[in-house]
Amino acid sequence: MSKADSTELDINKLREEVEKQKNNKFILLGIFLVALVLFGVLLRFSPELTQDEKEKLFRFPRGADDLRLIHQVIDKYSEQNYTFVLFAFCYLYIFLQSFAIPGPVFLSILSGAIFGGVQGFMLVCFCATTGASCCYGLSYTLGRGLVLKYFPSMLVKFYNKIQSNREHTFFYMLFLRLTPLVPNWFVNISSPIVGMPITSFFFGTFFGLMPLNIIHINAGMTLSSLDKVGASLQNILWIALLGFLALIPTLFKKKIEQFDEKHNKEAAAAKTEKKIN
Repeated sequence: MSKADSTELDINKLREEVEKQKNNKFILLGIFLVALVLFGVLLRFSPELTQDEKEKLFRFPRGADDLRLIHQVIDKYSEQNYTFVLFAFCYLYIFLQSFAIPGPVFLSILSGAIFGGVQGFMLVCFCATTGASCCYGLSYTLGRGLVLKYFPSMLVKFYNKIQSNREHTFFYMLFLRLTPLVPNWFVNISSPIVGMPITSFFFGTFFGLMPLNIIHINAGMTLSSLDKVGASLQNILWIALLGFLALIPTLFKKKIEQFDEKHNKEAAAAKTEKKIN
């Protein structure tokens, strides 16, 4: 991208570059299928479950009741097969996160129920950041064509936001993770395309998701009394406050820049007036 176009995302130019790599989407599909098959193999050779346990476990959770049933099966199962449950949990979490598939939020809640507070929190932080980084890498190397095809307008808007905060990308990523202004899955797939540095992405994701992870882990630890998978008003206000705190460096920097600009203009005007006199 030329210097003149550095503040504008050239969608057509990106599409031309992607057109030269048409096989990327098939490679991406192949990686997805291999990962899916490996998970199937993992389940195939897992310690045996009863038919009733399988019916409870292999379902997409739609609420707290489903999560409680899944937790009951896994809790009983993990007593005798802890290592397998730990590995399967990490694999599934990273797999879902890597391909932007819904489900990690329920796994985060289950983590608190299965592994407890400290270990569950550490696991979710590791899996969420690793999965998001894998998604970043897959999008950068193989998925740009799909993102450009299906989300061009969102991509341009996000690019403009990144450009206006390019001096403090870590704090902006922290803000994005703390607030729901941009969906996390879109942040993951679009960040490498709009120029978000991987270091800012990684650490902003790691620290930015911590408050939400704590809420999910806490919900999992109280799963037996959980009535609804959602956020209470207190949790929403807490996340909003953290999001505001993440923006403080950006706000201060802009104020300082405005002050410097005003000061420079006044100094230049005074100098000009002095020369005239």
